[in-house]
Amino acid sequence: MDAEKAVAERYQALRDVMDERVTRRWAGAEALALGRGGVTAVARATGLARMTVRAGRDGVRGKRPEGALVRVRRKGAGRPPVVSVRPTT
Repeated sequence: MDAEKAVAERYQALRDVMDERVTRRWAGAEALALGRGGVTAVARATGLARMTVRAGRDGVRGKRPEGALVRVRRKGAGRPPVVSVRPTT
């Protein structure tokens, strides 16, 4: 459990400066460093989904092409507010 606490502390220190891609790759690298059970430990320590950590791990290993996983959202991206779409609602 001590390793999970260390991962959680590193994540808290870095999460504000990492985008989605970097977070995924960082989590994958941490999982690889922990070895067996690393994906679950990193997911538990950070609150990230296990699939996210697994995708990062596979990306670090070179098993997944980076182009397939790159998705960095722009600030304010997403659906527009209903008020701007239908002002009468």
